[in-house]
Amino acid sequence: MRKKMKLRLPPSSTQVIDRSRPLTIYYMGNPVKAYVGDTVATALHAAGIKQMATSFKYHRPRGIMELGVHATDPLMEVDGRFNTRVARTPVVEGMRVEPQFKKGIDIFKLADKASKALQVGFYYKNPLFYKSEKTWDKARKMMRTAPGNLPSITPLKIKPAFDEVNLTPELLVIGGGLGGMEAALVGARSGVRVVLVEAEGWLGGFHAFQGPKALEPVLHLKEQLTKFSNLTVLTWTTASMVYPDGLFVCIQTCAPDDPFLERSYLIRPKVAIFATGAMDRPLMFANNDRPGVMFTQTAQRLVHLYGLKPEEEVLISGGDDQIYKVALDMVEHGVRVVGVADSRAQGGSDELTSSLAQHGVPIWPGEVVIEAKGKGAVTGAIVGKVGATSGHSEKCKAIIASSGRTPLFKLIAQAQAKIVYDPKLGFHLAKDLPKGYATAGRLNGLEDQEAIRAQGRLAAAEVLETIGLETKTDIDEARELLGKAPSIKANPSQSRSTRLNGQRFICFGNDVTEKDVDQALEEGFTNVEMIKRYTTATMGAEQGALSQANFLDYLAYKQPNQMGSQQINTPRPPLAGVCMGVMAAGHHDQPKIPPLHWVQLKAGGKTIRTGPWIRIEHFGDPEEETLAVHRSAGLCDVSTLGKFRIFGPDAEKWLNRVNTRSIEGLSDNRICYTAACNEEGVVIDDGIVIKLGDDDYYFTTSTARGPATMEWYYRWKEREWEAWLVNLTEARAGMNLAGPASREILSKLTSTDLSNEALPFMHWTKAELAEVPCYILRMGFLGELSYEIHCPSNQSVYLWEKLIEAGEPLGLKRIGLEAQLICRLEKGHVLPGLDFDGNTNMFEAHLDWLWDSSKEDSIGAPMLRLLAKQPFRCEVIGFKLDGRVNLKDGHLVVNGERQFGYITSVRYSPLLDQTIGLALVQNSEELKKAGEIKLWLEGKEVRANLVKPPFYDPSGERLRI
Repeated sequence: MRKKMKLRLPPSSTQVIDRSRPLTIYYMGNPVKAYVGDTVATALHAAGIKQMATSFKYHRPRGIMELGVHATDPLMEVDGRFNTRVARTPVVEGMRVEPQFKKGIDIFKLADKASKALQVGFYYKNPLFYKSEKTWDKARKMMRTAPGNLPSITPLKIKPAFDEVNLTPELLVIGGGLGGMEAALVGARSGVRVVLVEAEGWLGGFHAFQGPKALEPVLHLKEQLTKFSNLTVLTWTTASMVYPDGLFVCIQTCAPDDPFLERSYLIRPKVAIFATGAMDRPLMFANNDRPGVMFTQTAQRLVHLYGLKPEEEVLISGGDDQIYKVALDMVEHGVRVVGVADSRAQGGSDELTSSLAQHGVPIWPGEVVIEAKGKGAVTGAIVGKVGATSGHSEKCKAIIASSGRTPLFKLIAQAQAKIVYDPKLGFHLAKDLPKGYATAGRLNGLEDQEAIRAQGRLAAAEVLETIGLETKTDIDEARELLGKAPSIKANPSQSRSTRLNGQRFICFGNDVTEKDVDQALEEGFTNVEMIKRYTTATMGAEQGALSQANFLDYLAYKQPNQMGSQQINTPRPPLAGVCMGVMAAGHHDQPKIPPLHWVQLKAGGKTIRTGPWIRIEHFGDPEEETLAVHRSAGLCDVSTLGKFRIFGPDAEKWLNRVNTRSIEGLSDNRICYTAACNEEGVVIDDGIVIKLGDDDYYFTTSTARGPATMEWYYRWKEREWEAWLVNLTEARAGMNLAGPASREILSKLTSTDLSNEALPFMHWTKAELAEVPCYILRMGFLGELSYEIHCPSNQSVYLWEKLIEAGEPLGLKRIGLEAQLICRLEKGHVLPGLDFDGNTNMFEAHLDWLWDSSKEDSIGAPMLRLLAKQPFRCEVIGFKLDGRVNLKDGHLVVNGERQFGYITSVRYSPLLDQTIGLALVQNSEELKKAGEIKLWLEGKEVRANLVKPPFYDPSGERLRI
């Protein structure tokens, strides 16, 4: 390890590190001193470690360039977790850090020397790679096992835990800078629930690292935020994904004492404000990726937040007044500034240049860095006139460079805002925002502190007005202040030196240079999306955050006809790489237990795991339980069904969008059995819908698909629709009482008329059973007279016991899941996810009777109209065999060497004394002509007769008794 460098600065009021809490981390087994508040990257920087990673393609050394939310490089292994963003990872006592590149000889570093041979798409152009399958396999393995490319991954000894939280505030503010804090305060004072999300571990944004004076309003606003109980502040939380239905996915890096590594917040606000700020635009020069090259904001973060010098000697280059402020910052903190290269011929303001001159710092107007010197890290720079190929050589250990700023618009672009390039300002701005969204602060190009604060207040007032709050006074005051604000300053032009020594990198993530883009243009690529994919520019870990501005700017420079537009490539979620574990958060293998579980277990129930639920499979003899349903009555637990309430003026519109049957005109006591399809006409779920009142509905889904169906509803909801969906799955229990004696049993517990005339088949009513308020739905899933009873979960055990007490004298038995499956199979009911796969359409599943072909706006309707005219690709068919045959779900349907499909459900029916089942098969017409199918059982073919379901009571008379 390198000799430790004395880069730590004395304590100051702006620092976020806690000097009273030192700790030790280990880099390649060697101890590294740090403080609570440091990140892994800043701790390694303090220890004098410059190279922390190697680049993807050329294996060039890489160090700290950016420390903000988009700091993806360097990626390292931390406590066994690979590809960890160390610039965004707080240190923890005893943390083990390893580089992902091999120390010593790395033959793949030769790729940097042979960059001409490794041009864009080289593996498609060189016969050594594609001339035969064997050479391609060898080349592919060689590239994938290259050092730094994760040729092997060691499983973690201790698996990290992840968490998920759902939030539904009225106002979401993304970005905790001055504008974001002002917006959050406006919301909090209005009384609405507010969530403020900040990617850093502290508030203040850009102004938190501009020195003590700039920090004063930050501290004042921070103190104000603590006074409101209706305001939640989430730090270390990155808003990473925004979806058209208004869902925001935010990922939080948890504190060391938190039991979870990361936490995902699923936030559905009514309105949202984007105050995501701006970052430095990289300055283009040869070797602009060397360790020691960093942004102006990075240098200021090191000094003001972490108490660290960027280096002992630095050179600063850029084209706006900010570089002078950075230079003064460096000088005031003991850093020797060897010079400031300002690309503007007139230089900076007189005040700034004279202040810097007093410290003896050379200023070179009209000049920029055109090359970084040094192999493993920066040792100097060539500085010359803008556009020159040569200049004067300067020694330095770091180059602090910026070519202006880039508003961080990718998140608002995910929200369907239009991103427009402003040629006068030299950067992109968000326009035509969806209703209920607003932007504020540096995202809009603002730099003046008071203007940023006023715009934060204005944004909050405007979006809150859209949800009915009276904010006109706030709007008028904020607009008046903004009218007096200084004009927005334009970005400097990017440096265009043609110096040949070293490569000028556009995309640091994938090692894409200006020459690579030149080659793509020469080969006929002109569309930004095509050039992006061909060169892989903006497709690295940082997803274009650092590279997109220069990528678009260079394309416009090379294609002058597009200079004024600079159309962006489509931003898609996530904003940056997301740990797969946190995406699965909230879906731990923690089984759910229905409210009737314990009372059934006490009665002798045997359990089975079905998806997330633990259910009762049977009470000893499932076949006897089945016969009880047909002879007297059976009582089963169906609490695991998805149960939802949907209400609001647009509830009917929402239901009609998702469901295949029309909900319009549904009478108050009628049950609508319906299905939901995807765009390809494939059934994804089925269930029932009932109308509780005006604009108020209750619907159920299958047990397996409940959570997914809820997300499907949200996916297709228009943002302006006034309708709300409430998940009642665990709040309401469900029981199915089925059998010829079921009406008599229920009548013992209620005075409500349950006769055939008062409550016919596929109708429902509200009633009290043993004084418990219930929805009683008369349906026929089990093939007999039956009633599905939905009641509050906290009263379900009492009602269950009352039903048992009333029914046992009449032969009632408790029944489990196995008996339910036998009874439903006798009726030929197909189950989504069990009896057909994710490619089987409504017609092939024989559920097309659930489609109202007059509906034009439901999901899948256009495809269903086409499918109605086409032959089946596959089909669900029924079969039977006499007696008991030991067939299982999944056994194959065959004929000699040919395979037609497989059994999806099969059971022995004691009522029919037959083995009955359903199978999903191809070439069904061929099988139908034969009138039988052959099933592969224990090494031989078994013949079964084809039967059109249902197998029992095909006329449905038993359902209507």
